[in-house]
Amino acid sequence: MDYDFARQYMNPKRTGNAIRDLNPMSKVNLMLVLGLSPFIVQNYFYGFGMVLLFILLSAAAGCFRSFFSLYWKVLLLFGVFLFVVKAAFAPGEHVLFRLWGICVTTESIQSGLNIVALVLAFSGAFILFVKTTPMDEFTYALEKKGVSHMVSFVILSSFQTITDLKQNAQVIMESQKARGIETEGNLLKRAKAYIPVMGPLVLNAISSTEEKSIAMDARAFSAPVAHTFLSELPEVAIKEKVIVILFDLAFVGLIAGRIALWLI
Repeated sequence: MDYDFARQYMNPKRTGNAIRDLNPMSKVNLMLVLGLSPFIVQNYFYGFGMVLLFILLSAAAGCFRSFFSLYWKVLLLFGVFLFVVKAAFAPGEHVLFRLWGICVTTESIQSGLNIVALVLAFSGAFILFVKTTPMDEFTYALEKKGVSHMVSFVILSSFQTITDLKQNAQVIMESQKARGIETEGNLLKRAKAYIPVMGPLVLNAISSTEEKSIAMDARAFSAPVAHTFLSELPEVAIKEKVIVILFDLAFVGLIAGRIALWLI
C-alpha cells in the first residue's frame, strides 16, 4: 500500500514561500498593522509607499498577477472617483483653477491624494491577505483560537460563495454564447445578455446551499463533540512571533506619537 498519499496529510501544510507559510493569524495581524498605519500617519507619501510595499509583497508571494488584476479595479473604481470628488469639492485657500463653478485648490488635491492613499493601502492589505491565505486555513486558525466552528463555517462559506457565483456566471454566459446569444459588445448589449443569467445563477445558489446543508448533516457538523481536521498548520516559529510583536509595538508607537501631536 502506498502511504505517501496519507503521509502528506500528517505533515503540516507548507508551500515553500516564506509569506504564504506564515500563520494565518500572523498575516491578519501584520496586514491590519500595515493597512491601518496610513490612517495614523495621515501622509499620502506614506500611504502610497504602503501601496508599493503590497505590490512588492505580492510579487514575493508569487501572486502578483491575481493580486494586481483585482487591485487595479479598486484603483479605477474607488481611487479615481474619490480623488475627483475630493479635489473638486474639498475646501481650500490656494486656488489652482476654476471650471463651471468647481474650485480646485492645492489643499483639495492634497486631501484627495490622502484619501486615495488610505483606501488603496487598506484595500491592498485586505486583497493581499486573501490572495496569500486559503480561507480554510484561516478558519482553521480561528477555531484553534477558540472561535465557534459555526462562525468559521459562515466565514468560509461566504468567501466560497463568491467564487462559486463567479464560476457559475461564467459557465452560464458561455452557454448563452453557444446558443447564439450576443454576450459581447457595448455596455447595453452586455447588460441585456446578463439579465437572463440572473435567474439560473440564483437558482444554482439556492440549490448549492441546500446541498451544503445536507452534506454538513451527513458529516455530523452540528454534533457536540470535538472536530477533527484533515491537515495541520505549521507551528508558529519564534522568529515569526518576534516579527509580529515588533510590528505591533511600532504600530502602538505610531498611535502614541499621533496622540502626543494632538495634545501639543
